[in-house]
Amino acid sequence: MEVNKNRNLSIADIKQRLFSSFMSLTARQVALRAISFISLNIILAKVLPVETLGVFNVATAVITFFAFFSDIGLAASLIQKKETVTHSDIKTVFTIQQTLVTILSLVIIFVAPFLSDFYRLEEGGMWLVRILGISFFLSSLKVVPSVLLERNLRFQPLVVVEIVETLVFNSLLIILTFLNFGIWSFSWAALARGLVGTALIYILAPAKIGFTFEKEAAKKLLSFGIPFQLNSLLAMFKDRLVPLVVARMIDPTGVGFITWSQAMAYLPLELMNMMVRITFPAFSRLQEDKEFLAKAVEKSLFVTALMVYPALFGLVAILPSVITFVVSSKWQPAVTSFYLFSFSTFWAVISTTLTNTLNSIGRIKTTLKLMIMWTVLTWTLTPILVFYYGFIGVAVASFLISFTSVITVFLVKRVLAIKVLNAVFLPIAASAFMGAVVFLLSEIFIRDIMTLVVTVLAGAGIYCGTIFIFGREIVMKDLRSLRSV
Repeated sequence: MEVNKNRNLSIADIKQRLFSSFMSLTARQVALRAISFISLNIILAKVLPVETLGVFNVATAVITFFAFFSDIGLAASLIQKKETVTHSDIKTVFTIQQTLVTILSLVIIFVAPFLSDFYRLEEGGMWLVRILGISFFLSSLKVVPSVLLERNLRFQPLVVVEIVETLVFNSLLIILTFLNFGIWSFSWAALARGLVGTALIYILAPAKIGFTFEKEAAKKLLSFGIPFQLNSLLAMFKDRLVPLVVARMIDPTGVGFITWSQAMAYLPLELMNMMVRITFPAFSRLQEDKEFLAKAVEKSLFVTALMVYPALFGLVAILPSVITFVVSSKWQPAVTSFYLFSFSTFWAVISTTLTNTLNSIGRIKTTLKLMIMWTVLTWTLTPILVFYYGFIGVAVASFLISFTSVITVFLVKRVLAIKVLNAVFLPIAASAFMGAVVFLLSEIFIRDIMTLVVTVLAGAGIYCGTIFIFGREIVMKDLRSLRSV
């Protein structure tokens, strides 16, 4: 039985929904990520001990580790599937996933004391792990309605849910922190977010879920899902598990410096993640039309670079001033790590866009091989460099490995006729010019928060002006091509 009779989207439908989704997500997601970032990395970083934030990040990494075993790629299979998604597909996915999640949630709850001892998290950290495990179970209930919305490029209900979740979590977190709840602030805020988000998505996008297992449906979905999840699992080992190992090698303060510098350097990637979220289902619907898909990939790469690179170069230019006048000088030891992590952000714009393209056209085994390579390199270099250089070794390893991202360009060019340099040259040049000017201004002009804000606004004006002078026709052409149906 089909979920809907009109599941086939025409190119016109895809372009129209892609544009509306992009406009909807851009404004709202930027605002939401800004709220979360300011809450955790500015306000709370100023008032909480580095160790407390380190405990939260270790606990979050533990849950992330378990979460990657929860759906074995079935959610992505529903999005990427060429054929109609049936009720049997949905119920089979729900049954398999909830069985796995229930088991994993119970495991998290029972092993929390051992994890607390291993990472020296104390009692508050132990209960944080347990409550995050409960929140993990609640979040899993949102997967089916979320996937169906993404498959059909209907992101508006998802954005509403994320707005409410973000406001609930961050407002409650800040209030409880100032009421001296300490690490328990994170626990209660996470639980409230999970309860509210799960209830709201079923109100806005009801999905007919149920417990059924159909062997043929599972077999078809797993043929893409297992390699996809192996890819994600390796990404987790590369990005999350190593910090957990590092947490054993160094103290929570060092973990705090690592996670803070990563958060700052990777902040611009929130814009890229938004694009990936939109383009994966869109590219999947276009996988039969290679010529149109190639053009869509180039436009996606251009728009991503247009948004991410100015944020990255600007942040590189003003970070010392941000630490001095906004956050706290206690974060000064994390500056070197931030600059090294920034190279990973630079390359991620290209590599993530292109690996997302490979996944959307079913080349999941190719991206799996890439992820194996990156995981081996990370596991080999990071522990060695941490041993010799302390927590900064994590960033040094990330810096060295980031340059292998160029491999993704050659792999995509084998299947699609794309021009990567043409797509990213203007954003890189304009961002570099803006970053140089902002750096000079920061050295001679910034003396307090007000002059910092003025410098940021000046940088934004310089970047927009540069794009307007040298790339106005390109930008307007791309916007018109998306809107013309």
